Amino acid sequence: MIDLHVHTTYSDGTDTVRQILRKAEELKLEVISITDHNTCKAYYEMEKFNVKEIYKGDIIVGCEFTANYDNRLIEVLGYNFDYRKVSKYLQKKYNFLHNKKKFKYFYKEVNNKIKRYGLECDLNVIKQAKRGKIFEIAVYEELRKYEKNRKIIDENLWDSYSDYYRKGITNSKSKMFINKAKFYPSVKEIVDLIHESGGVAFLAHPYQYKFNDTEEFLEKIYNENSLDGVECFYTTFNEEQTNYLISFARDNNLLISGGSDYHGLNKKDHNLGIGRGNLNISKDIIKN
Repeated sequence: MIDLHVHTTYSDGTDTVRQILRKAEELKLEVISITDHNTCKAYYEMEKFNVKEIYKGDIIVGCEFTANYDNRLIEVLGYNFDYRKVSKYLQKKYNFLHNKKKFKYFYKEVNNKIKRYGLECDLNVIKQAKRGKIFEIAVYEELRKYEKNRKIIDENLWDSYSDYYRKGITNSKSKMFINKAKFYPSVKEIVDLIHESGGVAFLAHPYQYKFNDTEEFLEKIYNENSLDGVECFYTTFNEEQTNYLISFARDNNLLISGGSDYHGLNKKDHNLGIGRGNLNISKDIIKN
């Protein structure tokens, strides 16, 4: 069993690198990849100690890159690349000033949405969220408290933060849409970076974006970019979705990957290795 989609405290996970390694060993995972968002710091940390003393399996270098495709915010998983070379790029593209500028824009847009649609909320909570946990999650938790907001924004996006983020914030047809994609490099730029660094590039969790046109989106993005593979196995995918992606990969001579998208306490039921309990990804998918 393998897990090629794992996050640590270097991005938005709650487990440290060592904790991930210990859990992977307890689960007897054969191969893992730490794929923190837009950073490779976990691999620098692993240079400082003997990993095999904690985890006896294999580790594939990985990263989950946030990218822009047709003003849609999506993720690309890169594997087996030179993380030193990639890190230099990430430090330029995703540095403190970039994040500060992005946050300032997002904070302004959230307040505009609240005023424009007359949404009910405690503005002090929104202000305080700037200094606390992930801002988007704090906004979601505050807005969903009020039944009035569910009636104003009647778009089936209040059941979970994932729905709010995918069906609202990153959906250009939603009243809650905020064009965060403009702050990120294109998919082509990220794919080129991965290839130039000796790695392979995969489209992450296609159905997790909750697009209404996922199949058309798949065809278009693969026709326009030199992606090497697709993440076919994922915690939230049902059997039909997984089978469709596997067929798509085979028909287009693409590689297959899969993972839990483990974030520790920050993602419910995305358990390391097993997802919701039934994820069992075979090492066979990475033989080639």
